[in-house]
Amino acid sequence: MGPGRTVVALPPPGPTPILNDEARAARVYAQRAALGERATLLEDAEGQPFPSLAPLPGPEALVQPAGFGAPVVAGSNLDALPGSRGTGLDGTAMAPAINGNLLGNFILLGGAGAEALGNFHDALRRLKQGRDPDNKVRVLVYGASHTAADVYPAYLRAYLQHRFGAGGQGYIPLVRPSKFYRPSTLTLESSRGWKVEHAQTREGRDDGYFGLLGASVSAKKKKDFGRVIPVDTKAKGTTHYDLYFLRQPGGGRFKLSIDGKVVATINTKAKEAAPGYHVVARDGGPHTIEVAPLGDGEVRLFGVVLENDQPGVVVDTLGIGGTRAANHLKWNEHVWSDNLRRRDPDLIVLAYGTNESVDEDQPIEVYRKNLREVLARLRRASPVASCLLIGPGDFPVKGADGSFGPRPRVAQIALAQREVAGEAGCAFWDAMQFMGGELSMVTWAAAEPAMAQSDHLHLTRRGYARMGMALTDALMFDYDAATVAPPVVDRGTQLASGPAPVAGAVPGLVEPEPVPTDSLAGSGSEDRVASGTAQPASLP
Repeated sequence: MGPGRTVVALPPPGPTPILNDEARAARVYAQRAALGERATLLEDAEGQPFPSLAPLPGPEALVQPAGFGAPVVAGSNLDALPGSRGTGLDGTAMAPAINGNLLGNFILLGGAGAEALGNFHDALRRLKQGRDPDNKVRVLVYGASHTAADVYPAYLRAYLQHRFGAGGQGYIPLVRPSKFYRPSTLTLESSRGWKVEHAQTREGRDDGYFGLLGASVSAKKKKDFGRVIPVDTKAKGTTHYDLYFLRQPGGGRFKLSIDGKVVATINTKAKEAAPGYHVVARDGGPHTIEVAPLGDGEVRLFGVVLENDQPGVVVDTLGIGGTRAANHLKWNEHVWSDNLRRRDPDLIVLAYGTNESVDEDQPIEVYRKNLREVLARLRRASPVASCLLIGPGDFPVKGADGSFGPRPRVAQIALAQREVAGEAGCAFWDAMQFMGGELSMVTWAAAEPAMAQSDHLHLTRRGYARMGMALTDALMFDYDAATVAPPVVDRGTQLASGPAPVAGAVPGLVEPEPVPTDSLAGSGSEDRVASGTAQPASLP
């Protein structure tokens, strides 16, 4: 080999989303649903990210790969990455932002892996083949403010409904439980007389009567009301409304109105506390529905389910700002589990951990114990439903000097979730690895367009939409893998400064290690990251 020639053996690429034509169309549709009609999408129909930054000049320019992943830096252009050296127009050191559309790693499921989603995938197949008993596949997504914003759940909902049919909006609280709760296709209006109670409220009752969401609202006066207003009223067929409330001693009556017309008066009085339900159906819709107490006793409501008579998927967004997984243990199990069984879910998602990352006075073993009990409750209420845990994303600590450092407890919680999920037969999706590891939040907040907010805790709408894309691709990986031919595995690419070397004639060339047989199966106990997509951990 002549002087100056070098040969580099690159490791084989990691797994990438399986994108058949059906999946590609659903991804574009779901991006639009999550981002809005006027926003620029994250990727086109072929999985190519849209550029957001002006390209750097010369051969050292930033390369934008197709599909998921961080920017690939050609040559030695490390200055393009946050945390590396660089100068601004005034000569001061700075780090140019990177294209936010490129952020986010494709992560396969860990924990019990793809096997944990068997019931969910089977339900999708039955639905598609017209063999599902009630023509519905239901997904319940629990979580805190990340979930309550209803962006990544909205992406998941739109994607699944585009592929398998739109079964309805799902469960909606009749009064907003927190300022973070923002349903994507509905508007909630209410009077100020309602008392919102859940396990995080300081002045709430500790009786645990919080229902499916884990939050109840109560009022007594006639002037109080709660109203659910749909954005799109052009649905076909019949819309079914299933009200969830508490029957209790001294319970009062409330009236239910649809499009301004009273259609039912419901009595919540009972000898003992128990879940109550009332169903009404109307052609077309969805319609504007309203509830209002009649003033003869306390009315305590949980929410309402909106479904139609069309075969399809329904995704319930069950998020409460500031909540924790262990709060499930404070919910009255009889009332909650009865609500859950009525929903008959095929997949239950728990997305917690960010709020727990500041509970540094709680031993991690106590956290593990509580999480095991929460999953045991899920199994008792719904033994056959698939389950998935979503770990916390990056949440760095900001120092007094304005610099950022890692928050060790986030990684501890992610590890605990991965292990407990495996024990309980649940899948696990690592949001920290999806973002790029510790301190990746700094990159997300500095990106153009911004993918995280300045609090370095919450993502932007685009960031949550990207999360929805990666999460959904992971959920569907093995479902779609069963319908396509096995992918060809690239055992390594050789890069040379001169003519391509003859096989066997390159001294010292190290062959790449074989790809593990389960690297594309998505059913192992460890998470796997797409090769070359990890985000830089250095600070800007």
